[in-house]
Amino acid sequence: EQRCIGCALCVEICTTLGPDVLRVKPVEGWKRGKAFVFYPERCISDGACIGVCPTKSIFWMRPMNYTAGQPVPLHKNGIFIKGWAEDAAL
Repeated sequence: EQRCIGCALCVEICTTLGPDVLRVKPVEGWKRGKAFVFYPERCISDGACIGVCPTKSIFWMRPMNYTAGQPVPLHKNGIFIKGWAEDAAL
């Protein structure tokens, strides 16, 4: 089960800082939905979303491809965000 609680803090910080990569999307069985990567090409890998996530659901990882509007791959119940770090979250 994914740790994301749909609080939208990651979406808010990402939108405020400019990249506007994430969205909270309705998910059946979840009251507030869950965060999804909608515009992966806009990600600047600044890590702001990681810093505000209260459930530690977002991790750095090597760059990977996302399909916009689709659920992002999970690792230890969290969202992967492309970044410079090695597999530190693994």
